[in-house]
Amino acid sequence: MTEKIKGWTKSRPFQIFLVVLILAFAGVMSWCSLMFARQEITIEADGKTIAHKTLKVTVDEALKEAGVELNGGDKVTPALTERVVGGMNVVVERAFPVQVTADDSVQTIYTTRVPVKDVLTLASFSLGDDDKVSPSLDSIVNPGCEIKVIRVKQETVKEQFPIPESSEKKADSSLTKGQERVLEKGSPGEGERTIKVVYEDGKEVSRETVEEQVVQPPVNKVIAYGTKSPVTTHAAPTKVASRGGSSNLSYSRVLSARSTAYSSGTHTATGARVGPGSIAVDPSVIPLGTRLYVDGYGHGVANDVGGAIKGNAVDVYFSTDAECRRWGVRTVNVYILN
Repeated sequence: MTEKIKGWTKSRPFQIFLVVLILAFAGVMSWCSLMFARQEITIEADGKTIAHKTLKVTVDEALKEAGVELNGGDKVTPALTERVVGGMNVVVERAFPVQVTADDSVQTIYTTRVPVKDVLTLASFSLGDDDKVSPSLDSIVNPGCEIKVIRVKQETVKEQFPIPESSEKKADSSLTKGQERVLEKGSPGEGERTIKVVYEDGKEVSRETVEEQVVQPPVNKVIAYGTKSPVTTHAAPTKVASRGGSSNLSYSRVLSARSTAYSSGTHTATGARVGPGSIAVDPSVIPLGTRLYVDGYGHGVANDVGGAIKGNAVDVYFSTDAECRRWGVRTVNVYILN
């Protein structure tokens, strides 16, 4: 019996059976080792959670194995290059379109929920120091978000402007109250202002004056105004008393004046010889050559002037100092004869 068994084990059919048995056992062991070597991970994508077992090495390979397709801009956590580890949770965040408007163009960028500044980096937009962005750079974008970039430019310009002259008034006793005379015309000056101009996308939006300076100062206008009281005028002929009695005089006006007397000199301001009837006046009030009648003195001619005779004042001539002293200083009516 033993010899039969030994003979059978040495036979070719037995050897074939033994080989097949060993291969089957090896296959079973290999399958078991593979089953125990598979890593189980969780995949979150498109609102679903998938439990997946894989022998793949990287996250990218495992997702492809699980049939999860990725689009441009999709964000995967952990990164696609990470090695698969048992119990790993892989999250796929789908990208959505965001419109970026800048420099008169619109660009569509696919991205996930990231800050606006990251989207601009993806779009290769560079920002100037004064440029404006809406929403703000730190805002997180959402589906349907539109990003607006406003290019801001500033420049400085200079502008000339007129400076109006002022009016300056001075009293003038030679002018009657209510009268004025321009002594100096005056002229406007010139100034220069520095203006900051702001443009947004090429359109001016604001102007701000940052500095003003005077280039040419203005010259003030100088006006003289009268302080002298107006004289009283009469138009009708009147009878007046004189040293020799009463006379009918025709005069154009009469004024009340301060009167003094003098007896010196040989010639008057008009060149005539001085004598009784010579009367010194202020030519701005009574023109030289005017025929006069002075109460208490009589007829005379305005043909002389005096340094102290200003305004409503007359200085009548007498031949002697004694007569001058008797006349003294008095207020008289002076008639301007026709």
